[in-house]
Amino acid sequence: MAPIDDPHNGVGRLARELREGRSRRGLTRRELASRINRSLTTIQRAEAGEVRPTLLVAREIAEACGIGADDIEILWKKASRLGRGHRMTDAPRLNLVRTSADLAAALRRVWEENGEPTSRQMEERAEARSKDFAPLSRMSAWRIRERKQPVTSVRQMHAYLIACEVPEESFPGWVKAWQRAKRDERRTPRPAPAPAPGHPRRKVTPSEAFSFMLQAGLKPLDPFPGQMAPWTAMCTTCSSISRVRYSKVKMGIGCRICLRDAA
Repeated sequence: MAPIDDPHNGVGRLARELREGRSRRGLTRRELASRINRSLTTIQRAEAGEVRPTLLVAREIAEACGIGADDIEILWKKASRLGRGHRMTDAPRLNLVRTSADLAAALRRVWEENGEPTSRQMEERAEARSKDFAPLSRMSAWRIRERKQPVTSVRQMHAYLIACEVPEESFPGWVKAWQRAKRDERRTPRPAPAPAPGHPRRKVTPSEAFSFMLQAGLKPLDPFPGQMAPWTAMCTTCSSISRVRYSKVKMGIGCRICLRDAA
């Protein structure tokens, strides 16, 4: 077993604790991997002290090796702070989520807390459980974690949480948070952005454009960028997210998915 390069930084201390816990149990890496139903590579990476494992993997190893769950979580969080140059996203506790912004921050935070998986990893994890939940595209995974797209359904949120390896027992709390955010969204209409001082009035106002898009079955997710610029919108029929131009929607060209299915 190669020595840890820096056993005194956050990631190194976490790896050392995982190694020592396994050693106290008298387990080989292969035996531990079999016990928690993970690959040998996952155990090797967790103990290498080069990258931080996901919180779920750290917890599973801790339980199998008799390491205190609270102790390992403290080490894991310290490894996060020392392993990167920025703080984690400020987000309310799940039971305090009330708005779409709260939920977006919480979803960003849970991605950070579980090792910041790549979009490819998130897509693959969701696909592996798609029969139980739903698939998740790389673009949707990226847009949700970057707070550029709201979660559009419970199934999509489940897929995102699976992609972040969030324990399934916490899913009911996430569903309640999503429902509270949706209720707040319905109560609070999205205000149209005011034109900048001295800016000439557009031929189409943002509120007019927003209303027309809704009538066309597209819910805008960003402020009105102008008639010719790409505008992110969600289809109210199939819930897909796409970039459309207001001028094209006026011509009857809306959701490409629905147009393709109708062809």
